[in-house]
Amino acid sequence: MYLFFQPSGKRAFFSIIFIFFTFYAFAQSVSGTRGLIHIPTAELYEDKTFIMGAGLIPRPYFKRFNRNINPGVSSYLTLTLFPFMEVMFRYTHELNERVTPESRYFPDRMMSFRFQILKEKKYLPALLVGFKDVTAALGISCSGCSNYSATYLVGTKSFNLSTIVLKTTMGYSFDLKEIKSKSYRGLFGGVELISSKLPDSSLMIEYNSYHPIVGLQHFFFNRFQVMVGAWNLEKLTLNLSYRYNL
Repeated sequence: MYLFFQPSGKRAFFSIIFIFFTFYAFAQSVSGTRGLIHIPTAELYEDKTFIMGAGLIPRPYFKRFNRNINPGVSSYLTLTLFPFMEVMFRYTHELNERVTPESRYFPDRMMSFRFQILKEKKYLPALLVGFKDVTAALGISCSGCSNYSATYLVGTKSFNLSTIVLKTTMGYSFDLKEIKSKSYRGLFGGVELISSKLPDSSLMIEYNSYHPIVGLQHFFFNRFQVMVGAWNLEKLTLNLSYRYNL
């Protein structure tokens, strides 16, 4: 298992992915919003859907104030407040760092707001605008306190290919006032492949504007999601979540 996440094991890892796939899921990203592995999509869960979960971002791809010496874990609560709006609160902890007065270390807290401005049509993609960690832009916190900010526009379109559903996502992240876009910067995108034989499973491939990431996910009992992936095709990333309709 260890070899699959080393550079020399990339070919073996891809082979395992495509063998497994020759197996209608709902992706939940490690960022806490609905998405692929790390990037957001333009899709929303149905109204009043509540998600709680946690995601692991490996070292050195986890950053806090430009530090990249430890992995990080993000715990999140996400709610589709209205059919067109998703709200997420996230608490992000850098592993191997103790929360003590002496260390002056405090885990990061942030909110995200997403608004779907167009639902997917026969010939048109779903479109969504997202505001991630933008409390500084609202005057609630300082601009230097933002670790995972991103303002973005993203579109998602589904294609039915016989027994396969192909979902394609493309987005662009940009600065908002003095708040720099950090989680994603510039173009990002990815695809999700879902087989009708295993509608609760999917294969995801993305580029988060910095690195390629691949992953497999499965929903158990339509409630519990497990995602396992390879960040930059070499480091293990995980996401676990629970979904409930209020």
